[in-house]
Amino acid sequence: MFIKHFVRFNTREALPDEDVIDFFDVVQSIVPTKLLVGISKETEDKVSVDVLLYQDSDDHGELFIHEIILDVDIDADEGDEIAQVLLDEFPDHQFTFEASIEV
Repeated sequence: MFIKHFVRFNTREALPDEDVIDFFDVVQSIVPTKLLVGISKETEDKVSVDVLLYQDSDDHGELFIHEIILDVDIDADEGDEIAQVLLDEFPDHQFTFEASIEV
């Protein structure tokens, strides 16, 4: 059974490429050994994917979801540190940050 560990940076507006790169750099700077580049759905082999971007919506409108797949889960301290750096990097953006798993 494959368990996907991930972090997500969810915004209300589309981010320019430079901001997406900054998000990846923040995560990579704090948990570099936990990054998993990507997984092939067909073979479950590691493949080259850095940040997955997709859209969804909720009761408050459109969401732009920026997801990085991890090799293992991050701990609470690492998540708090990433969230704080994101707050410092993106003071003018409304966003949420989450770390979780999907089975």
